[in-house]
Amino acid sequence: MANTRHLTLHRFFLAGMTWLFATTAHAQDQTGHATSGDLDIYYEVHGDLAADATPFLVLHGGMGSIEGDFGALLPILADQAPVIGIEQQGHGHTGGRDAPVSLASMRADTIAVLDALEVERVHVVGFSMGGMLALELGVAAPDRIETLTAISVSQNLDGMHPAIGEMNRNPDSAPSPEAHDLIPTEEDFERMQAAFADNPDGPDQFQRTFRQLQSFMVSGWGWSDDELASVDVPTLIVLGDTDFMRVDHAARMAELVSAQLAVLPDTTHLSIMRRADWLEPLIANRIATADE
Repeated sequence: MANTRHLTLHRFFLAGMTWLFATTAHAQDQTGHATSGDLDIYYEVHGDLAADATPFLVLHGGMGSIEGDFGALLPILADQAPVIGIEQQGHGHTGGRDAPVSLASMRADTIAVLDALEVERVHVVGFSMGGMLALELGVAAPDRIETLTAISVSQNLDGMHPAIGEMNRNPDSAPSPEAHDLIPTEEDFERMQAAFADNPDGPDQFQRTFRQLQSFMVSGWGWSDDELASVDVPTLIVLGDTDFMRVDHAARMAELVSAQLAVLPDTTHLSIMRRADWLEPLIANRIATADE
């Protein structure tokens, strides 16, 4: 059992994401599902979308959820403007589909929610896989974005820490000493599974989603330098100093996108979303300086 757990925990890092454990909840003013192709995508709205403020759109990481990844930051953002949270294909309260996970499919699902809510533009804040999706929106749907905050992202698999990249490419291998301190604990693993308890396809969707993300991570996702340079949206890139992504890689991305760059000290991929008191002023500054 221990060996099975050990292998499964490593494999979750093939998705290059994490699942955070904030305990602060924020009341949901609205929940629902928007149809995107063959799937109903779960969303939450915190606050009044009729208010005269551009809403935030928060996008969780791989194997994560709205509450799991944004439980600490969402209440702070909701005090400033309405917040829309979306749970992606096979995550949380959204069922799975047989088709593979891709940036294009997640982009289509996300835009379907915005269209259903009649929201034209958002301040998008994405973490890990959600940060990748935020960048994808910046490349392919910039007309829907007011500002873009991408937390713990890379341009492609090669931009990740070499030990994490190797775990993605060779899922059956034991983690290197460099990767060992980055992988989740057994308690972390249990929290991940808890977010799938109410999935419409049952808790077994947890493993199915994991397998799809494993395939996604080695599918050649990413963007060319020219694609990133084409992003014409005020952008902030944030990572931890000991994140899954290399700081020099993030700095190069920021240069391509003409983005603000923030590196949080003493911060890992596992802890970054618990730094809500650090993240909020960075996001606020990005919004305040958008016209500069």
